Amino acid sequence: MSGLQDSTKSNSAGASLPLPARLLVPHRPPMLIIHQLLERNEDAALAEAIVPTEGIFLDSQAGLLPEYFIELMAQSIAAINGFDARKENRPPLIGYLVGIDNFSWIDRARPGETLQVSLKKTFEFQAVTIMEGRVIGPNGLVACGELKVWEEKE
Repeated sequence: MSGLQDSTKSNSAGASLPLPARLLVPHRPPMLIIHQLLERNEDAALAEAIVPTEGIFLDSQAGLLPEYFIELMAQSIAAINGFDARKENRPPLIGYLVGIDNFSWIDRARPGETLQVSLKKTFEFQAVTIMEGRVIGPNGLVACGELKVWEEKE
């Protein structure tokens, strides 16, 4: 997805990409799992994460849990919200993950690997938005699914 047409590389509100996730989302370690927002356009975005080497998403028997990928996509959506707010010089909207559809865990990701999260808006009606997410690792597609989010409108 690299190469999004992005007319929002910089502005007076300090919204230039890439930006560290800690500047865009309310999450803090150990729950902050995305690293940065790389690209953003009207209906799509690209975020980056580094698979953790420890934490609640790692199981000693099973390895990295599928829930990690859902949270990774959700935090990437939150980063979009934070970036848009920063660009428009306003507080971020309050948002909630309200649904997950068609989630597939296709491959494993290993601790320390860099992942890219590609998001595309597929539906929006009032406060509800559906984003299609794809998590891509060094060997290709790792997970994908649709996340339904609700954002309190201004």
